[in-house]
Amino acid sequence: MSWARENLDAPLTVEDLADRAGMSARHFARAFAAETGATPSKAIERLRLEVARERVQSSREAIELVAEATGFGDPERMRRAFIRAFGQPPQALRRAARAG
Repeated sequence: MSWARENLDAPLTVEDLADRAGMSARHFARAFAAETGATPSKAIERLRLEVARERVQSSREAIELVAEATGFGDPERMRRAFIRAFGQPPQALRRAARAG
C-alpha cells in the first residue's frame, strides 16, 4: 500500500498491483481481500480519498490538481467519491477546515 500511495496518479489496476507483488491478479485479489477485508479497488479508492482529503483541507491547491494527482482523473469523479465517503464535496470540506 505504501507503493500505491506513492503512485496514486497511476491507474493502479489489480493487474498492476499483482505484478508489483509478484502474483497473479486472481491470487493477489483473493490474498488482498483475505488480509485486509476489502477488495483492492476499494482499498485504493479509500487511499485516494484519504490523500485527497488531506490535500484539500491543508492546502490551497486547485481541486482539479488534487483530483489529477490522487488518481481520480477529474474533479467531478472526485466530488462524487467525496460525497459518498464524507457526505459533502471537497469544496465544503476545504471551507470547514479553514473556518475551524
